[in-house]
Amino acid sequence: MIIVAKVAGPDRAAVAFGGVRWLGSAANSGSRGCPCERDKYVTEDQATNSGRQATEAAGSVDARHLLLVGAGPGLGMAVARRFATGGYRITLIARSTDGLDKLAGGLADTGANIDTIAADASDPDALGDRIAALYGGEDAPGLIVYNAVMGAPDQLLSSSVSHLQTAYAVDVIGAIIVAQRAAPAMKAAGSGTIIVTGGGFADHPIPFLATVSLGKAALRSAATMLGADLKADGIRVTTLTIDGQIVAGTPFDPERIAERYWEVAHTDETSWQFEFRFTGE
Repeated sequence: MIIVAKVAGPDRAAVAFGGVRWLGSAANSGSRGCPCERDKYVTEDQATNSGRQATEAAGSVDARHLLLVGAGPGLGMAVARRFATGGYRITLIARSTDGLDKLAGGLADTGANIDTIAADASDPDALGDRIAALYGGEDAPGLIVYNAVMGAPDQLLSSSVSHLQTAYAVDVIGAIIVAQRAAPAMKAAGSGTIIVTGGGFADHPIPFLATVSLGKAALRSAATMLGADLKADGIRVTTLTIDGQIVAGTPFDPERIAERYWEVAHTDETSWQFEFRFTGE
């Protein structure tokens, strides 16, 4: 059901589309009564979320501090090592405390300051609480790499609702929550960079890697929208799409890809874009 009510202004109306209110004018609506890109959408939770973000304590931000969400022994380790040897402080987030201890130990030879936080991206609320606590302190990460993914083979027709929801939480929602919780501190600092790990599945979905294919497509869209939302605050958001299978000793070796993350993170404003790619070259 569509409900139309007059709001302030002679030509403006509030139209409710199943829990979402469109605030716009007749002049800005399409021929079928749909809002165009200039109109504003207000969800039922938007005011609550905005208020919470505004009241969260925002600490200071260190541009040479990397937060790596979804740290693991492959690409995650390579990215952490590249930035650690480049003089960055590193904070690693992963589910397993034991796994984090091994990763941190493996980076000891870099001499970098390595911190770890145990958090599960499949639980966005708990992840958000950890990120909010981190960004409420001093010298919070000015660079975020979101690398979490639930990469198990699956197919849409045989996937349970629970499985689909968990995959989407890890692959997409977690990245949005991290950006939400980091944004107040980054806005206060007037700078920040967020890079999400994309994949070729976004361009060429594979039926037996269904949730990864869905997740990478949605993640790229989310990063593009976050980038547009945060650009005016000096915060850069992009997707680094990896166009191949990550295998050591190949053109898609983790260390070669990690070097691309370094290049993207240090791209100047005139060359910044909403998506970068690694093609193995």
